[in-house]
Order: sequence, then C-alpha cells, then structure tokens
Amino acid sequence: MATENQQTNQDPTDQHASDNGIVITQNRIVQFLFTNKNVQHAVNLITVAVFFYAIYRAAVGPTDSGANFGNVAFFGLWWTPVMILSLVFLGRIWCYFCPMGAIVRFTQRFGLQRHFPMYTRKWLVLGLPISILSLTALTFAMARWPMYKVGVAYTPRLIPIYWLTILGVAVGVSLIFQRQAFCRYVCPATGVMSVTSKFSPLEIAQNKETGVQCATLEYKSDFLSTDRRCTACMKCTTEQPDEDVELRFRWPGAKVVTERIPLVDEALIALIIWAVFPIDHVLGDAVESTAVIQSLPGLLSPTAAYLISITVTALGFTAVNRLASNWSGIDWKNSFTKFGLAYAPLGIMFTLGSHAIGGLLEDGGHTLNVFARGFGIALNLPAGASPELVSVWDQFFVTGWLWLAVLWSTVIAWQVARTMTDSKQRALKAFAPHFALMAGSTYVVATVLAAH
Repeated sequence: MATENQQTNQDPTDQHASDNGIVITQNRIVQFLFTNKNVQHAVNLITVAVFFYAIYRAAVGPTDSGANFGNVAFFGLWWTPVMILSLVFLGRIWCYFCPMGAIVRFTQRFGLQRHFPMYTRKWLVLGLPISILSLTALTFAMARWPMYKVGVAYTPRLIPIYWLTILGVAVGVSLIFQRQAFCRYVCPATGVMSVTSKFSPLEIAQNKETGVQCATLEYKSDFLSTDRRCTACMKCTTEQPDEDVELRFRWPGAKVVTERIPLVDEALIALIIWAVFPIDHVLGDAVESTAVIQSLPGLLSPTAAYLISITVTALGFTAVNRLASNWSGIDWKNSFTKFGLAYAPLGIMFTLGSHAIGGLLEDGGHTLNVFARGFGIALNLPAGASPELVSVWDQFFVTGWLWLAVLWSTVIAWQVARTMTDSKQRALKAFAPHFALMAGSTYVVATVLAAH
C-alpha cells in the first residue's frame, strides 16, 4: 500500500510554464477572493443553502418540471449550462463552489480518519493497469442512469431522493475516510472533471510549489491547479497569499499529448463520456425500441439499453484500438490510454452543443424566470430564442457542430499517433482505424438526429 503523500498522477518535475498566462492576483479584488480563507466559507454557505432550498422546493413545488424551482435549479441551470460550461472552459474550478465538497470538508472532522485505498495500487484487467480511480467512471454512469432512465430530471418529486442519496454516500464516506475521499475517488463528477480539464483552453494555477502541504496530500508538488485532481480547497493560496495565481491559455487537448503519467482509468472515463453523450443519448432509444429489450419488465428495458450502449462503445473502441496497435506495432496499454482520451471531445462537444447551447436557445429565458421567481425576483425574459434561430442551430448542430467535434478528436489522435511512433507511415496505421471509428459513429449519430 502506498502512503497518502506519495505522488500519484502528477510528475513533480512537470512544472507549469508562465509565458502564456495572466497574473490575476495582481488585482486586489481577485487576490482577496483567492487568499482570504473566509471567502470560500461564505461562498459555500450560500451554495449549501441553495442546495437544500432547491431540494425542498422540488419536494413541495409544482409537479410540472418546467415550473418547479428545484428541477430548474438542478437540471435547467446547474448541470446545464453552469456545470458544463465551467468544466469545458475552466477545468475543475467548480470544486471551489461545490456544496457537496463543503459538506464533506465539514463532516470528515468527526470521522474515523482512515486512509482511502490509494489508486497507486493497480489491478491488471486485459493487460491494462486499473486502479481505484476507475470507481469514478462507475459512479458517473450510475448517477446519470436515474436522471434519464428513471426520469429524475423530469420528475421533481424524485429529486430529493436522488440528491439525498448522493449526499448520504458523501457523508458516509467522509465519516470513515479522511482528506476529502468522496471528492477525490467517489464523486460522480470528479472523474469527468479530471478528463474534461485536459481539454479546457483555460487553467487557473500557481507557478510553483507553495511549500504548503496539500490538504488532500494528493501531490508532492503543492500548488493550485484546476488541471489536476485538485479539490480547490484553497489551502495553498490562503496560507501563501503572496504566491501569484495565473489564468493560463493553452491549446485545448494538449495535456492529453504531453501528460507524463497518463492513467488508463481516465481513458475509461473518457470512453464513458463518449458512450453516454452521444451514443446512448441518440442511439439508446433505438436499442430500447427493439423487441427483445421492450419485452423486459419495468426499468429493466431502459437499463438494459443503457448498459448495451456503454458496453458496445467500450468493446468497439477496444477492438479498433487492438487493430491499430497490432497494425502499427505500438504498445497496447499506452495506445489504449492515449487514444481513449482522444475520444472525449466527441462527448464534450455533443453535450455542450445539445444541452448547454441548445437548451439556452430553446428555454433559457423561461429557466431564468423560474429560478428568479424562486427567490422572489420577478423576471419577464422571453422564453427562448425565435423558432427560426433554434431551427438554424439544430441544423448546424447536425451538419457542422458534430463534425467540429470529430476534427478536434482527430487532431488530438493524430498528435498522439505521431508521438507514439517513429514514422508518419506507422503513425497513419495507428491513427486510421480510430479516425474511421470517430467519423463513422458521428455519421450514424448525425443521420439519426437528422431523421428526427
């Protein structure tokens, strides 16, 4: 068993460059927000209060999901677009505001303070080193299942059960394990954030180690970074307020190519993201409509379709990656990890375009009106954009947006192929099967969407 202060997924020599960033703590207001230890406490008091208020309003408010404050707060604003946009553009910054993280930090004070099994311990599965971090891929898939397969996202009375169940798990884990174990290894969003942060064009980080021991003891190099498995507890900034914090700009996805210690677990999470968005979101209904699946009773029908979508996606990628590895002669494990991460933009772009942008265009004004009324504020914004504009976006989404996602993924995949091979010919052999899968699956998704 590795000790808790052992380096995990960050090479201590992997220091951050500072030639492409802006020192945001030169601004006194920003410096105060980052370095005053009471600021985050105040922010978390607000987010925790809103969290429980939304649960209460979901339980007692209208049964119409579009008019229920709790439903709108959780699924109309929080997950999309706030959560998605923050993940895409600012990495793990959401951890700073997360009400669940605040509750975890509070309750672990009264716990048993045991060590969580570290993911430096590996188990070989089909020759791939799997660790405890893969648990987050499972919890994400499990958390997403009741949202759309059970109907939590459309049924306000189920929302309290859903969130209180997750809260119960968070408190239970925190009363046993120390150092925000739930946030680091169990939270359904943490694995997704560890992957999406690699594709963010922006990063908030410090230039160097602060000398402050990380509250989670996750890293040997202790400095703030929304690019890592950081929980944004801000201990490093509040105890060393003179250390600069930068907003950095980088090519989205460069981290996939340059990461010194890539993890198979994160590749699995990337594949789950792709499997859920768009594979299951678009093709799951087709699977569920088959006679065999429809014959299953109750929730078994949508659940089986959900599991089939995820399984087929994973097996399809595995088969293609095996072909590419054998054809080009590159290592199977490294190929699985690097190319697996390259598929994440297919899911990221789909959910950004369909849920965040598309949702705002269709119902953004109505959503904000309901949310504001929940706090006694009267807003009369237009319900959404004009039908003509929504139609134009829907058309572009199918004919252009999804193919921009393919372009993003293939650029990363090509760079991965070039770094893993010693010639363009071998790189092409490693790249071509993956390009075929990316383009072919997107063509099927786009065709199904166009038909509807």
